[in-house]
Amino acid sequence: MENKEFGFQADDFLPNRTSEEIDLVDEKGNSYQWEVFYSFSLMGNDYLVFIPTTEQEYQFVNVEMDDPDSEVPGYIVMRLGQDEAGEEILEEILDEDELEEVREFVEDEIGLVGQFLNQEE
Repeated sequence: MENKEFGFQADDFLPNRTSEEIDLVDEKGNSYQWEVFYSFSLMGNDYLVFIPTTEQEYQFVNVEMDDPDSEVPGYIVMRLGQDEAGEEILEEILDEDELEEVREFVEDEIGLVGQFLNQEE
């Protein structure tokens, strides 16, 4: 059965590049502007996926890709949380099991991210 029978195409499952960008400042005061590549909810949490755009940002990659043709080593996944004042913050995912669940979900939902990145826009 083809996807067209349901009124959608395979491309519908690929994330659209958005113009939403987030300004981040690390603990050393370095500023980064990251484009949100994909967002989703899983296990009661909300997550954002970012693609590093410079070699300086590669240090933040927490999900590596096995695709040797990819121009980037992987992607960055952060969990949305709240600080003590109730303000929305991005949290690093430290639990390896949670990170693996997230990686599997992202790859199941949007396919291998490297394949998408290597497509011509």
